[in-house]
Amino acid sequence: PFTDRLRITLTGPMNVEAASGMGSRLIGVPPGGLLEIWGEPRTAWTHLDVPAPAGSGPIRVAEDVDWEVGDRVAVAPSGFDALEAEDREITAVSGRTVTLDAPLSHHHYGEVQTIAGRSVDQRAEVVLLTRSITIRGVGVDDDGIVDPGAAGGGGHVMILAGATARIQGVEFVHMGQTGVLGRYPVHWHMAGDVPGQFIRNSSIWRSGNRCVTVHGADRLEVVDNTCYDHLGHGYFLEDGAETGNRFVDNVGILGRRPEGAARLLPSDERPATFWVTNPNNHLEGNVAAGSQGIGFWYALPEEPTGPAAGQPDRPRRTPRGDVRDTLAHTNQRGGLSVDPGPRPDGETETTSYRPVAVPTDPNSDVVPAVFENLVAYKNAPRAVWLRGHAHRLTGAILADNAIGATFASSESFIEDAFVTAETDNDVSRRGLYRGFEFYDGRVGARRVTFHGFSGAGAIPWSALGYNRRNAFSVHTGNVAEDLEFIDSNVVYLEPPQADKDGDKAAVFLDALGMVAGTAGHWVVANTPLLTTPECDARPAWNASVCPGPYSRLILRASSDFAPIDVVRDDAAEERFVGIGNNPDRASMSLVANRAYAIQTAASAGDMQLNLRDGRPGEWIEVQINLGAAPSRIVRDYWEGNPMNAAGSLAEVRAGDGSVYWYDAASGRLHLKLVV
Repeated sequence: PFTDRLRITLTGPMNVEAASGMGSRLIGVPPGGLLEIWGEPRTAWTHLDVPAPAGSGPIRVAEDVDWEVGDRVAVAPSGFDALEAEDREITAVSGRTVTLDAPLSHHHYGEVQTIAGRSVDQRAEVVLLTRSITIRGVGVDDDGIVDPGAAGGGGHVMILAGATARIQGVEFVHMGQTGVLGRYPVHWHMAGDVPGQFIRNSSIWRSGNRCVTVHGADRLEVVDNTCYDHLGHGYFLEDGAETGNRFVDNVGILGRRPEGAARLLPSDERPATFWVTNPNNHLEGNVAAGSQGIGFWYALPEEPTGPAAGQPDRPRRTPRGDVRDTLAHTNQRGGLSVDPGPRPDGETETTSYRPVAVPTDPNSDVVPAVFENLVAYKNAPRAVWLRGHAHRLTGAILADNAIGATFASSESFIEDAFVTAETDNDVSRRGLYRGFEFYDGRVGARRVTFHGFSGAGAIPWSALGYNRRNAFSVHTGNVAEDLEFIDSNVVYLEPPQADKDGDKAAVFLDALGMVAGTAGHWVVANTPLLTTPECDARPAWNASVCPGPYSRLILRASSDFAPIDVVRDDAAEERFVGIGNNPDRASMSLVANRAYAIQTAASAGDMQLNLRDGRPGEWIEVQINLGAAPSRIVRDYWEGNPMNAAGSLAEVRAGDGSVYWYDAASGRLHLKLVV
């Protein structure tokens, strides 16, 4: 390793092709080229050992470091504001006490708390920016201050297919050309399979365009690096064909939102510290410590985009590589998000990640995606958002997040986790503290301890709840199982809004009785169709505990028919406006083994009725206004088995769901749907 000091400044005109396809102001490695840079390995990052209040000159770090006078460090934020990250020069080092050249402007937390027997670590990260070798763009001083005339005109490093690059111990400052596609601080570009190539123990800071870009490259190592104060996405896997890469022990701090022409992709409006477009990559020990967007964003395209278009990868069905021991805090648009994903035009769309054994065969066996040992705190609006099928969030510690986790998913569960509302980290607070939100389904929480959800704000805090203002269908088998509640309001279900059918359908199963006290009962929203005289009202929860059982009825039609009015056999009624406010479909949670009358606002044309989430033998009876006799009725839609007319309503009620009765006098069709 080179242990003296070397500084390389990349100069020259902008907007000139100094090297074919590579632009200018660069270090370019063409096919057959070799780039090896070996700087001195340094302690890349550590944590504070004690809090550092605003005004602190010296700080104390958690381990012995090899930092020296004249080095520059950055301290991560500790609250909800990513812009509270700050950097300073070291003027003295005595043991683990590091003296800075100017007092800190913000409070940075520095303690490990023990809460309900669990260790919760919210110590701010301190990263070293200085290395023995510096590569920088023109127009930047030793403090990283960029001359306004040079802003956006940083240098860049580009490695092409057939080239080799091994980079260790290098400081990249004022690199990346703002608003210019493909001009990033360090960039493997359509490099193919690159085993043995790496960037290690390096720092990228004051970047005008991302940090480390892995584009069309496989089996690269990105290890023990720091990325500070970057514009747009930070650690960036570009097109969705990148696989087998290893991202280990990297830190990202202060991802900024680019504006106007500086925004390369629409998604840069929510800059991700780690932007991952293919799940088949290994992420371990990484830290997303403050972004104006998202910490870890699994932004999965249906198939590769850009120059990688046409490759056989199917990221939305690809099994996930190892993702473990990650930390996300101070991210303004979420800590971990699986959704949305990019389209070929660069815009994003709602994404369902359903990993299967053979990604090119969507019908092959499902392979659960497991996210292990995530720690997430001070994220807004929530720490975790998962959309798809068969996800597992295991061993997580979620603290101080406005909302802990919301699963817009199916067969997905938070397991063996600890979720707490507020800790002693009072750097900044946010309202609406909720531990876990049900949504879609079937989703749930298993073997989770909830702590401290007992405050009052815009709504009462609660360990459990439903995604707010929900207009979409939900699974009646959403489940809470083997949970512990400490100093917490267990549940709060908000009053349903008239135009949000999902609010009116909010139910979940208390499988073992650890929520409501009776195993196998449901917790339900206070709406007429969900409650019966057998229910036990829980005013503090704005909910009731009911014996159920509950099933879900879904109606689809060839023309708009909503709003619809549904009346139970005991005169309880509710109005539904349509799934997602689409008036050609509707969904509702209903007490099973009861009869319901459905009145549509308009003729539905062809209609399909599905009874879901029930148990064998359960049924509902439906009568629905048609106005005219149906021309054809089939059972088991895909098989198209014709149904026969019964001789009476009594025959329908006594039957197994294989016959129907049309009452010509009332214009109503009578059906029995049986599981």
